[in-house]
This record gives sequence, structure tokens and C-alpha cells, in this order.
Amino acid sequence: MTGNIIEIFVEDTCSTCSRVIEDVSTFVRGTDIAVRIFRREADAEKFRERNVAICPATFVNGRLSFYGDVSPEALRKHIYVA
Repeated sequence: MTGNIIEIFVEDTCSTCSRVIEDVSTFVRGTDIAVRIFRREADAEKFRERNVAICPATFVNGRLSFYGDVSPEALRKHIYVA
């Protein structure tokens, strides 16, 4: 799984966003997968670059993979396919 990156685009007031951050953090624990979190207010330029309008939005290795909740099983499929 070397070199994999999961990027999560969130809003601070979004409960689903908080859940996705927690779920992804649990998923990557003990791996070499990098996680980057972008917050709408602090990272507005990154949101524009990626055309993110809906949160949470999760990108795996630069590709939009999920809007909303993610499951470990779905993440695993995207990590291995990428």
C-alpha cells in the first residue's frame, strides 16, 4: 500500500464529516497510508481546485471516491485498485 493518500474535504459543522475523519483514521492506523484533511474555510483554494461542493468528499490517490460516509470495505477496494 505504499504511496497511497486519502484526502478528506470537510466542513467544521458537519457531523458526517467528523465521522468520516474518525473512520478513515481507524482504517489507516498501522499502515503507511497518508491522510490529509482539508477544511472548507481554511482550504478554500483546494476546494476550488478539486471542484468540491458537497462534504464530506473523500479522494483516494487523487480520485474522488466517496461523498458522505465511507466503509472500511469500500476504502480497501479503492486502495488496492489505485
